[in-house]
Parts: sequence; structure tokens; C-alpha cells
Amino acid sequence: EAHPPPLVAGRRLKLRYITQIKRRPPTFAVFAARAGQLPTAYVRYLINGLRQDFGLQGVPIRVVLRQPDNPYADDD
Repeated sequence: EAHPPPLVAGRRLKLRYITQIKRRPPTFAVFAARAGQLPTAYVRYLINGLRQDFGLQGVPIRVVLRQPDNPYADDD
């Protein structure tokens, strides 16, 4: 990782994985712990990395932030 995810409230955000969920326009889902706290600057960094790696210059890329369910949370 050239640039690891930033610290938020003293803890590093954990990116799980990124997958493409739609083709037109290219839409990617980013699964991360505490995804809502991911700074917009880091989301732009991810988009620029995807654009460079897949040769998508000039193509609008959408990113959807998703947070996996906590398996240890009570389901009451």
C-alpha cells in the first residue's frame, strides 16, 4: 500500500475489498469498517488509482461505500 487509509479518531480505517458492481458508468463498491468515516480525499485517491490501473481516463467513476454487518452485534 503506497498510502494506507487514514486514522480517524485514533484508529486506522480497515478497507476489506473493492469490487465492480456496475459497468456503465463504472461503479465500484468499497467495503470498509466504518465506511461512513472514510474521508472524501481518500475516496478520490481510490478513484484516481482505479482510473490509472484500468485505463479509465476521462470516464466518470462512481464509488459506493458499504459497511459489512458486525457478526458480533446483538440482533435483538
